[in-house]
Parts: sequence; C-alpha cells; structure tokens
Amino acid sequence: MDTIAAEAQEILFCTYTILAGNSILVYDHVATLPEEIAFIWRRPKALSGMLFLLNRYFALLANISTLAVAFVPVSDEVL
Repeated sequence: MDTIAAEAQEILFCTYTILAGNSILVYDHVATLPEEIAFIWRRPKALSGMLFLLNRYFALLANISTLAVAFVPVSDEVL
C-alpha cells in the first residue's frame, strides 16, 4: 500500500509541476504582450519576427496540449 501512495504522490507532484510551468509561460505571454505588439507586430515583416512568433506560439500551443493530456481523465475502457 505504501508504494501506491508514493506513486500517487509522484503523479500529483508531476501534475502540479506541469501546471506551475504553464502558469509561468502564460504569465510571461500576458506580461510581454505590449512589447510584442510594439516591436514585432507594428514593424515591417521580417524573417526574424516570423521566427520569433513561431517559436513563441508553438511553445504555447505545445504546452496547452500537454495540459490537456495531463488533466483529461483516462478511461480504462477499450473502444
């Protein structure tokens, strides 16, 4: 029984770690949005700006999908 409790605690710790990391990422996106608008969106389009946006929003979408996988309950039923 002790190993089951330890495994449950480890899963809970991993879940909270994922949530904390994503919270920091979303906070960073919200906090730096005015600078992004001023320096990226309002200047002429360049490859560096496109790569910046690709990197920024790909990471956000990848982390949102990680959240979905981590927090959606898994069923034991086979389809």
